[in-house]
Parts: sequence; structure tokens; C-alpha cells
Amino acid sequence: MKILHVYKDFDPPVRGGVERHIALMCRYQREWAKVRALTCSHSLLTRRMTRDGTDVIEVGEWGRFQSAPISPMYPLQLRRNEADVVVVHMPNPTAELSWLMARPRGKLVVRYHSDVIRQASAMRFYAPIQHRFLAHADVILVGSDHYLDSSPTLQPFRKKCRVLPFGVVSEAFDAPSAESVAAIRNQYGGRFVFFSGRHRYYKGLRYLVEAAESIGAPVVISGDGPERAELQRLAGSLGVEVHFPGELTDDALVAHLHAAAVFVFPSVERSEAFGISILEAHACGTPVVATRLGTGVEYANLDGVTGINVPPRDAASLAAAVNGLLQNEAERATMGRQARERVEREFRAADIARREFEIYQELTS
Repeated sequence: MKILHVYKDFDPPVRGGVERHIALMCRYQREWAKVRALTCSHSLLTRRMTRDGTDVIEVGEWGRFQSAPISPMYPLQLRRNEADVVVVHMPNPTAELSWLMARPRGKLVVRYHSDVIRQASAMRFYAPIQHRFLAHADVILVGSDHYLDSSPTLQPFRKKCRVLPFGVVSEAFDAPSAESVAAIRNQYGGRFVFFSGRHRYYKGLRYLVEAAESIGAPVVISGDGPERAELQRLAGSLGVEVHFPGELTDDALVAHLHAAAVFVFPSVERSEAFGISILEAHACGTPVVATRLGTGVEYANLDGVTGINVPPRDAASLAAAVNGLLQNEAERATMGRQARERVEREFRAADIARREFEIYQELTS
């Protein structure tokens, strides 16, 4: 079988939940099929690269408008593919419009990551394209029942939808040396509260910064993104203890996740459809305080089992939940153990990739 995964970016070089999911699906599905990815190049040049062991065609682009690449050659590259299965990761206006123009051969699988939230004005033009594209899908894969039930975009296509969660490579999060963990805790003066990920508007990080004044431990916000400078200014103006170490290497991230007392996931919009970094914290046995968005976040972080879920945009509730876990070591340990066991049982990337591949087999048999 030949499989083509289609999105705007790949990990590496772009680190993000969608990009990482695609890279993992490609990595495992290469064991059973010929796999390739189609993305954009962030330059005028079209080139062929090997990313994380996967053959990636990066199509030249003229730039990006509201995060969508402007790539006139994308439909042609899509038409040239000879895949039996084309997996388009949504939202992805460039790929969706290109597919409608090119009508490439192969079954169309849509991996639906989230609704479009912020670009409301653009939806007047994009929504009809999106609807028409989804109507052509042979199957639509959704990360959780929660998101399927609450997405207005997906309701007309429920009969095509299959629920399949996202996953992580749990063994990549095995405990580092005790010395590494101790060194990180010492760096921040003992136990600390941690976030890792892109600093984007929907991550709700300003509420974590505001909550820091009431949280009984230092707050560490790793990663980078367009909101970082404003978050640093906010922390400075509030006079709160928040550390911004920037992007961490994979090894450093794992060490921080094991060293942290609590992981915080304060997202505020439906753009946060699941939360891969929640699973990464769980794989390290670290409980999570997340927000109730009516999306897959509540499925990824089971309230009272693997952590606590609080209302979004509520710094006081966020601080109270974090402090409750900081003050109860036994509860933290129990939730952390249950979180680790659940990742092993339900969210192993290799198992997810296999289940997804079996769906491809059903479509092509």
C-alpha cells in the first residue's frame, strides 16, 4: 500500500502536536506500507527531504495568510501522487482546496484535528470549501467522542466519522537519572509547576502567569511562540516568579516532566482539541491540571483520575487546583501512577498507527 500524509508542516523542523502526530504515524506505518508526506517548504523552493526517516516533499510557497501557505504548485504535486490512501490533516485550507482542484487518485482519509476558531471572518469563504471537501471524504478520523459530539462542522458527516485518539511513544518518556531530576529541581529551588508547548493565543498562558502569584511553587513555562514576549512582560509587571527557559531538547523536556510536581494545561479555545503534551506529562507519571473546553482535553485528562480539570479563563480556579495537588503528595502520586498506566493502555502511538492502518486496509480491500 502507498500512503500520503498531507499537511503544511512536519516535525522536524516544526515542533507541534499535529506535526508530531504525523511524524509518528509515518514512522510506524512505514513498517507496513510505502509512506510519504507532502508539506510546504517555508521558501520559494520545492525540495525533497528525509524527515525523521520519512520521505517528505516540501512544496514551495509564497508566504502564509492566517497560517495557511500560499502555494500555487501544491495542487500539481498532489495530483502527481500515486498513493492508494491520501490522509489530509485538517484544518488545512491549502490542502483541502488543492485536493478539490487536483482530485488525486486514492481513498481520502481526513484526520480532523480541530475546528477553525480564530479566523471567523475567513470562515465565510472557507466554510463552503471545507464542507465540500468533507463531503468527499471516505472516512473522517476524530480524536475523541467529546470533540465529535461538540463540533458543529462534523455534525453533517457523523456517519463517516470514526473515533481514534492520538498517542505518544511512552518509552521515550522513561525516567532519566535521579541526578538529572534533582539538578532541575535544584535549579528552580525545589518542586515546581510546569508547562511545555507553543506560546499561542489559545493556550491560555496569561491565566497561568496571573495564577502564579497564588501558586505555592515557581512556575516554569517552556517553549516559544508569538505570545512569549507579552507573557514575559505580564510576569514582570505582576512581579511573579515565572521562568521561561525557551525551547527544550527532547532529553531536557523529559527530565523537566519527571521533575515537575504538577503539569498545567490552561488552554482557552476549542482549537485545543486534545492535548498531546497532557499525554507526555502522564507518560512521566505527572498529574495535570487542565481546563474544561468541551473537547478532547477532558478525555486526555480524566478529572479526579489523572488530574483535575477547571473552568477556562479562571486564574483563581487554576491556582486552587494546582495548590490542592501541591499540598497532597499522596494524591499526586496516585494520579501520576494512574496516568502512566492509562497512557500504556490506551495511548501508545504504535497501537494508534496500527489501528489507523487497519482502517486504510478496510477502505482499499
